Amino acid sequence: MKRENKMEKQKKTQFFSWTASGMCVFLCTGLLAQEKFQGRLFPDATRGSQRAEKIIISIDDYTSSEEVFKLIQTFHKNGYKQFRDDLREMKKGILRPVGGMGVQAVFHLIQSTPTEKGRDIILVSESQSWNLDSRRRHDNRFPYLVVELSLNEKGEGSGNIYLSADIRLTSQGIIEKAGYNQPPRQLLGVEVLK
Repeated sequence: MKRENKMEKQKKTQFFSWTASGMCVFLCTGLLAQEKFQGRLFPDATRGSQRAEKIIISIDDYTSSEEVFKLIQTFHKNGYKQFRDDLREMKKGILRPVGGMGVQAVFHLIQSTPTEKGRDIILVSESQSWNLDSRRRHDNRFPYLVVELSLNEKGEGSGNIYLSADIRLTSQGIIEKAGYNQPPRQLLGVEVLK
């Protein structure tokens, strides 16, 4: 009888230990998806800007291959309007200029791809300007704002911001920039915020 109680206690202890470990892995995986980067946007000479703007990029979640496949299916079955509606409902992160009067761009798609020396991140939002003073022409051929970051293993690097770009969703579940209609703005001194 005592031996059975001892074995039952061991089983309960193992069960709680495995449960706690599983919860820790689950919670830590969720936390890993939350990242924040800062960088400086190179001055826009075409608008007479003389100083770099500091921006913050917050990532809450990454877009899975399954989500990309679902968007592709929606486009083929229900058309572009439903595709855009579904895309708008996906909220994966934000870009916010520091001191930008509350203006921000919401990212609908975000993917990270490992590279030899770090990783590349692509972030996609609807084409927009976060500068209230600028009057940008909208071009339906390039309906997205695309940010491409190139980071080393420490989370440091640079990037480009395309204010008017197009994207391609591949059958491998990958998001790619397909083209753009104006030169990118350079993002320098990108680093992960801890």
